[in-house]
Amino acid sequence: MVGRKRAPVDGTQKLLPQNQGQADLNEVVAYNFRRARELRGWTQDEAAIALEPLLGQRLPQASISAIERAYEGDRRREFDAQEILAFALAFNLPLVWFFLPPPGDHRTLERTTNIVSELYGVVFGRDDQLGPVYDRLRQLGIDEPGEVDKAIENITGKASRVRQTSYRQRRKEMLLALLDQYSDDVDRAADEMGAFFDHLRQVGVRGFVAERLDDPDYVYRPRTKKPGRTTRD
Repeated sequence: MVGRKRAPVDGTQKLLPQNQGQADLNEVVAYNFRRARELRGWTQDEAAIALEPLLGQRLPQASISAIERAYEGDRRREFDAQEILAFALAFNLPLVWFFLPPPGDHRTLERTTNIVSELYGVVFGRDDQLGPVYDRLRQLGIDEPGEVDKAIENITGKASRVRQTSYRQRRKEMLLALLDQYSDDVDRAADEMGAFFDHLRQVGVRGFVAERLDDPDYVYRPRTKKPGRTTRD
């Protein structure tokens, strides 16, 4: 509701789109725009005020709402590079924020075979794609830590300035954070499956069926030993 501040999203809330066909990157940007606004605890009007000096105009509340509905609904909204830069500066977030995949969105990106929830692989790049990235960063004076930096780290126990700005290190940290986020559901499912099979081993198949049907005929009855013979475990 406009005029009231919304609580920041805790990372578990999932806003799944109504459109279950293919997705495009603009929808991902729209999703992250809303996440950024809620992260800052701003109303839509407050977001418009923050964006005004960067866009050169005050967006009406309806326009902010339309941006956010571009992910949940069927209406498309296309963003240009300057707008996404304005979003990053207004919300004080890195550009990469607006390209992170929405949790639980397993649609394919339009005209590709890439899955939305795996978009971070495209955003951060594969290991075999990083060579040109490092070359560009070196041109900007940012390099991987050399032997001197590593020696200083071993002595002081602290990361060198170069390592702190290393793209490889930052990329690894962000990828690990994303994997932790998505692994929660997998871990939960694995725990539930483990508990199920543990219980099945304890009561047996007949006992499990008896529990579900409330039918004593299915209760497991151990076989009795015949006189003069032994049974193997």
